[in-house]
Amino acid sequence: MSDLATKTCPACFSTINAAATRCSSCSQLQPDAPGLHRNVPGKALGGVCAALALHFNLDLTLMRVLFVASFAVTGPLVLWVYPALWLMTPYELGGSSPLKRFFDALGRAFSTPVSSPRSDGPLG
Repeated sequence: MSDLATKTCPACFSTINAAATRCSSCSQLQPDAPGLHRNVPGKALGGVCAALALHFNLDLTLMRVLFVASFAVTGPLVLWVYPALWLMTPYELGGSSPLKRFFDALGRAFSTPVSSPRSDGPLG
């Protein structure tokens, strides 16, 4: 491999593919790996399982099986976790999550408007 197609893992100092998001030796997430977001290939409903599968470097089918198996073990608890993850995970890379957008809008709705001083006299 040429030097342009490789990089060094900061955790174990192994030489890995430059496009790798995890080290093949120590499975450490690389600093230049994209953050968790739901706009990934293979999403079905909200994209949470697909985003988690990509983030943890798992097969998408395995992640969905784990989701269904966790439903069998925890019952309705996982039905609360999935929407919570959806609310906390941005759709686009570098975007805002739906929960952050909601609280930002709420803050704007209840914030005091800042008035600028007028320069055209006391009556406007």
